[in-house]
Amino acid sequence: MVADAQFVVRIPESIYAEMVAHIAASYPNEGCGALGSVDEQVVKNYPTANAAERPDDFSIISEADIVRIYNDIDEYDGDMIYYHSHPITEAYPSARDIEWAKRSGYLYIIFSHRFHPEPPYARVFKIDAAGTVTEGKIEQIA
Repeated sequence: MVADAQFVVRIPESIYAEMVAHIAASYPNEGCGALGSVDEQVVKNYPTANAAERPDDFSIISEADIVRIYNDIDEYDGDMIYYHSHPITEAYPSARDIEWAKRSGYLYIIFSHRFHPEPPYARVFKIDAAGTVTEGKIEQIA
């Protein structure tokens, strides 16, 4: 069950367009990346390769990329938001997504290609340590 939207993530239109292009280029595999945010406003995009053993079924950012991203985000005292795609299913956390998110505490932006070849669409979620999923809202800003 998804709780009512209780938060908003603001993403500049140019960064959102970069994310969509990166995710679309990954299809039919899952694409992934991270965002740096300050006060739930995205300030930087970190598109990455999918380091999962089976990129058609899961997504993982490599340890080297995570370290690089964390170090950069630390420079501006920001927070990391994880994003990835579901090539076939809804933009909603899978059971595996929930298990990973429970440990990480990141916000999750999930893109769906359900309507491919239409562009993927995205939703954002907070997943707490108990596995409760709360959906937020993505607001594109100029």
